[in-house]
Amino acid sequence: MKNSISIIALVIIGGYFFIQSSPRDQAGQKPGSIYTAGVKKVIDEKCYGCHSAAGKSRDAKNALMWDSLPGLPKGKLVATLDDIIKVVGKNKMPPAGVIKEYPEMRLLPSEKQILQSWAESRADSLLK
Repeated sequence: MKNSISIIALVIIGGYFFIQSSPRDQAGQKPGSIYTAGVKKVIDEKCYGCHSAAGKSRDAKNALMWDSLPGLPKGKLVATLDDIIKVVGKNKMPPAGVIKEYPEMRLLPSEKQILQSWAESRADSLLK
């Protein structure tokens, strides 16, 4: 019994260190991912609750699904990134009703900058 528990503990610890040590580029991005660590953090904290399969708003899901971006064709991805830049720049996300009910969901200026800079950079790299 003790050996089984020890083996399970070693597997869990080993898996944790494997995940933590997965290769990343200089921007903190895993190979094949389109999101940097900073962008992913903002998306997870402020956007993903509505713009994901688990989101409750059909409108939000129809407008943008963060998980679908990596699989979009180049032209559609560039257009979507452009939409993200515009929507974030015009303070349209999160919507006023969401912010009224959940003030902590408001994008901070630094978070807006992270999303806009990432979207601009990503779109530019795709157009080269």
